[in-house]
Amino acid sequence: MTKLCHFGVIGFVFASFLFGSSQPRAADVGGMSEPMRLEGIHWPGEGGKRIKVALGVYLVDFARINLREESFDMAGYLDVRWTDPSIALKADERKGRVRRFRPSQAWTPALEFINSVEQAVADERAGDLYVDDDGQVSQRVRFNHKFQTVLKVNRFPFDSQRLAVVIAPFDPFADDLDFDLDRTRVGKLSQAALTEWDIGAVDARIEANPEGDVGDERFVFDVTIQRRSTFYLWRVLLPMTLLVMTSWTVFWFEPTNLQPQISTGLAILLSLVTFTYAIDFSLPKVAYLTFIDRYTLTSFAFVLAVIFSVSAIHLVVNRHGVDRALKFQKWTRSAFPIVFFASVAVVAFVSFR
Repeated sequence: MTKLCHFGVIGFVFASFLFGSSQPRAADVGGMSEPMRLEGIHWPGEGGKRIKVALGVYLVDFARINLREESFDMAGYLDVRWTDPSIALKADERKGRVRRFRPSQAWTPALEFINSVEQAVADERAGDLYVDDDGQVSQRVRFNHKFQTVLKVNRFPFDSQRLAVVIAPFDPFADDLDFDLDRTRVGKLSQAALTEWDIGAVDARIEANPEGDVGDERFVFDVTIQRRSTFYLWRVLLPMTLLVMTSWTVFWFEPTNLQPQISTGLAILLSLVTFTYAIDFSLPKVAYLTFIDRYTLTSFAFVLAVIFSVSAIHLVVNRHGVDRALKFQKWTRSAFPIVFFASVAVVAFVSFR
């Protein structure tokens, strides 16, 4: 009987340990006072007041640009400034020094990067609040996100892009915020770099939110980048051009020797196919034609035209004699280079317009 009592006491204690924590306790509500429960948290926009929030973004560095996903990884600082009269000091309290608060100790505007994808909380760090005697608050947020943007590579590999970071209010009820541009907090780190790109000017602006109501604003930070085209110029376009020009040497062969002319043209065509497969990894995978795509198709077309012209010359030899074939062959020697470079000019005009 005594053992049963002991087991009963132990069972009661064990059950209390397991299920007692699920009961509501006063500490679970975070120590909320009765006035706070009745009135809520005070913020500077109470009573219909407008809250002026000054924003600035400082570029720290890029990680990469993904042309297929139309995204880029960027790290930077978001600087935010606003005035909160509730934490301003009275005349007899002013000390002339900056006070420091934790973000949870005072009101802060809820903002979000609306074009951010795969955002992780660990990649964003909100700094402390620095408040002067007049209640002006400054905060810096360190972010490192992947952003979605529209990339246009029609001119690839001579293209430039404008990468945008868009910031807007997170709270749908926060219609009391007025964004202001802080030019002194817009810039970039001199050591910022990006593979295959030159980082140009940075700029910022405040614009109306196209997806919001009248009066909604958003902050847009723009970075202009220019692709370094040296690799594609010397390792892609120049070899491709030389292959096309090499195919024109068949027009100096004897028109009666069809076999070496056809063999040379087909060998160059296969070389061109192999070359395009080798450089495919470095080309953007987009649904439309870029400059380099049009240039490649033009090169293929002219090598095929050389093979067809050689066949035509051989037909002229069989039907009209060697003399007429030589005249036709002499005409192709000058016609092909002129038409090819004229076609390249048209391709450039179509791609760069």
